[in-house]
Amino acid sequence: MVVSNSINQELEQAVLNLGIPPCPKILLAISAESKVAEPDLQKIEKLICADVGLSAALIKTVNSPFYGLRTKVHTVMQAIHMLGLSHLSLMVTGMVLREVLKGISTVDMGRFWDASSKVAIISSYIAGRLPYIAYEHVRRNIDKDEVYTYGLFQDCGIPIMLSYHPEYKAVLAEANLASDRKFTDIEDVKYVNNHTMIGHMLAKSWGLPESMIQAIRNHHEHAVLAQDDNFVPVESRDFIALALLSERAIQIISGLNQTCEWEKGGHWVMRHFGLSDMDFESIIKGIRTLSDEGNLNF
Repeated sequence: MVVSNSINQELEQAVLNLGIPPCPKILLAISAESKVAEPDLQKIEKLICADVGLSAALIKTVNSPFYGLRTKVHTVMQAIHMLGLSHLSLMVTGMVLREVLKGISTVDMGRFWDASSKVAIISSYIAGRLPYIAYEHVRRNIDKDEVYTYGLFQDCGIPIMLSYHPEYKAVLAEANLASDRKFTDIEDVKYVNNHTMIGHMLAKSWGLPESMIQAIRNHHEHAVLAQDDNFVPVESRDFIALALLSERAIQIISGLNQTCEWEKGGHWVMRHFGLSDMDFESIIKGIRTLSDEGNLNF
C-alpha cells in the first residue's frame, strides 16, 4: 500500500523520538540566502569556505569526471558560478549528510557510503542517457543533479536505524533476501518504524524537494511506478526507478549488494521508462565503459 503524505502521528512521533539529526546551520544559512531576491554569492562562498573539508570536497567533486569540465575550477566561487545556487545547495546537502551521519553511527559505514555513492553516480548517468535510449517514452527533463542527490539520501534512514538498534544489521540482511515480502514489512515486524520513514523525516526536516521526500518514503513501494495519477509525482517515480535500475547494474557488474528488489520491482522500472531488454543491455554496457575508463570503481 502506498504511504500518503499524512503519516500517522503516532508513527511519526516514534520516528522523531529516535533523534533525527537536525538540519545543519550551514544548510539553513545557504537555503535562506538562496531565497532572497538577490542572493549574496560572497556570503555563500564564506559559509562554505569556513569548512575547509567541505570546500575541498566541493571543488574535488566539481572537477571530477562526472562533470566533464574542460577547464578545472580552483575556487569555491568558480564552483558556485558553474553549478548555480540550486544545484550547489543540493551538492552541499549531500556532502554534509555523510558527515552528520558519520557522527552518530556506531559502526563502520564505509561500505554503505560506497554503495550510496555508486547509486548516485550511476543514477545520474542513466538519467542523462534516457532521452536518447527511451526517447519515445521519456520526453521530460530529468535533472541529473537532483537524481545524484536523491541517490545519496535514498537510504539515509539505515545509518540512523543502525545507530539506535545494534541488531538492525541482521534485520537488514533478512529484508535483503526476502523474495516474497516487502522490504519494509520485515522492519515493521521488529520495530514501530522503518528506514524509509526515518529517511522521509530527515529529508523533510532538512528541506529537500518534495519529490525527493516522497521518493524516499515510497522507494520500496514498487507498485507506485505503475501509477499514472498524481498521488506520487512522476519526478518521485523517476528517482525510485533510476535508483533501482542503478542497484541492479551494480549487482550485475560487481556481483555485490545482492538483494531481491529487482525481482520485485524491475518489471515496473522497465515499464515506467519504456525500456526493452536491448535498452537495458545498452545501459549496462555504458556503465562498464565508465568503469573501464576509470570514472567509476567497482
